[in-house]
Amino acid sequence: MKRLTASLAPPDSVRLSIVNDRIVAEGEAPDTWIDRARAAARQLSAGGPAFDISKVRDVSPEARAAEHWQAYVSRLGTQPGIIVAQQTARSGHFYISGLRDPLAADPQSLLSGAQVDPTRVHSDWQFYQSLEPEFVLKRLMASLTPPKSVRLSIVGDRIVAEGEAPDTWIDRARAAARQLSAGGPVFDISKIRDVSPEARAAEHWQHYVSRLEAQPGIIVAQQTARGGHFYISGLRDPLAADPQELLSGTEVDPARVHSQWQFYQSLDPKFVVKRLIASLTPPKSVQLSIIQDRIVVVGEAPAAWINRARAAAQQLSADGVALDVSQLRELSLAELNHLREAIQATDILFYSGKVVPGPEQTPVLDKLADQLKEFAENARKSGVTARFMLTGHSDAVGRETANASISAARAETVRALLNKRGVAPELLLVRGAGTFEPAVPENSRTGSSANRRVSVTVNLD
Repeated sequence: MKRLTASLAPPDSVRLSIVNDRIVAEGEAPDTWIDRARAAARQLSAGGPAFDISKVRDVSPEARAAEHWQAYVSRLGTQPGIIVAQQTARSGHFYISGLRDPLAADPQSLLSGAQVDPTRVHSDWQFYQSLEPEFVLKRLMASLTPPKSVRLSIVGDRIVAEGEAPDTWIDRARAAARQLSAGGPVFDISKIRDVSPEARAAEHWQHYVSRLEAQPGIIVAQQTARGGHFYISGLRDPLAADPQELLSGTEVDPARVHSQWQFYQSLDPKFVVKRLIASLTPPKSVQLSIIQDRIVVVGEAPAAWINRARAAAQQLSADGVALDVSQLRELSLAELNHLREAIQATDILFYSGKVVPGPEQTPVLDKLADQLKEFAENARKSGVTARFMLTGHSDAVGRETANASISAARAETVRALLNKRGVAPELLLVRGAGTFEPAVPENSRTGSSANRRVSVTVNLD
């Protein structure tokens, strides 16, 4: 090491030291000194210790320039949108070529601060379009010009569009997505909501259809939109919600909706209970309730009512609906049965086209009023309330609408006449049956005259 120090006269920036059996030089020196040191190292290698000069950095202008060039090339290689194909240094000049996306950084501007003389740099960059998501995003922004309501972002290796846009913009975005699928990143526009008037109308329509499908007693069979109009058909229970009323608040123009609903009776327990209450008219002592999927009848009722409930249970069982009447107890009203039969056998008769009974019906009305008052009092003592349904009937002569009006008017007249005879008005109910409940066939000899009547039905609550 002493002899090396004396012969090489290393500059102050170089330090020689012994590391194990090796002499190591470290620091900075011009290339002329490094060349002399390399020659000395070769001479020593013939038998002396190893002279390691690998840690001496060449500080000659040419080496510095080459070093700065390599740093610049490395910087270019990390730039997205730039691909360095070849680079070399020759006679103090630097040559570089490759591919560059127009949206990438400018290689000339990157020379600034690189300590490389721009006049010595000779570049040859070929045009290409990078598939880097950030460059694809920039081109999409420039070509599609998304509205302010749309945001494009990079998620992983995908470009995702979110927000609201008219269908024309969405169509252009779909076309761009198909082009990119050939090798570029995925362009996902599934999160864009179509806000064109037609799309909004279709969206509101689908919301309405979903609302209908959730309604008990409504079955949507078909629905479609065509030419700005909406068509829907299916089945509807009369007790279900009115589809026309459900349109309110949906922002669907009712004038564009064409509906066709077929009648059907839903087996939903809620609807079955409503129909049972309407048809059976259970007394107050009887309660109908839904337990799981079964309809359970509990309480006390006259035998006749229980028989009607059992018949209804048998009919419903054929449809798969369970009506449990096992918990019904018979209410003993044997003493009222005879009087009930007499009342229900009474008819108030009318002349053709008349709504007031003839004078010959006065005794019938007097007797009926006494029977009704007696029956109501005895029923009250038995713990039930009697109500009497006065049903008006008519013959088949004339128009049906007129006959329906006449039948209802006859029932109202009889109620007024019974009120005058002391029957409490709250016990009397009226209905017009028109020609639908004839006592005898119309084509019989007494058909027309027998069917112009008011009949009485006794109900117990």
